[in-house]
Amino acid sequence: MAIVIAAGIAVFMSYQQPKSSTSVPIDSMGMMHLHTHLTLVFDGKEAPVPAQIGIDQTLWNDHSLDSYGMTGMAPLHTHDTSGTIHVESYKIRDYYLGQLLVIWGLDLSGYKQVTMTVNGQPFPDYQNYVFKDGDKIILSVNTK
Repeated sequence: MAIVIAAGIAVFMSYQQPKSSTSVPIDSMGMMHLHTHLTLVFDGKEAPVPAQIGIDQTLWNDHSLDSYGMTGMAPLHTHDTSGTIHVESYKIRDYYLGQLLVIWGLDLSGYKQVTMTVNGQPFPDYQNYVFKDGDKIILSVNTK
């Protein structure tokens, strides 16, 4: 009898603790939840990453990912100007910096040079960077 109860508890707990085959942090609500830090530099000067990207309607220009996030915010968003990018999604999948820029409405294609480092290492294609928990990104834009 004790073995049956223990087996039942184990099965119940497996449903209560979502698992990710991709080693993505999962929060208590079963959502993919990670944070990446973005530092934005224009012509050598640090610029703030706006608060409320993907929450404030003026900073939420694309809604193609809305079904993956919570009501009232995109799955890629900011809360404040700290540079913390929040990835909060009911679907475990890759999310890209290019998607955040589209949500934000920040088109960098017309600038002379855009370079990026991730954790101090050059990254060749900023739009195709996949958000990972704890990464530190520096996105440098030269307009001249």
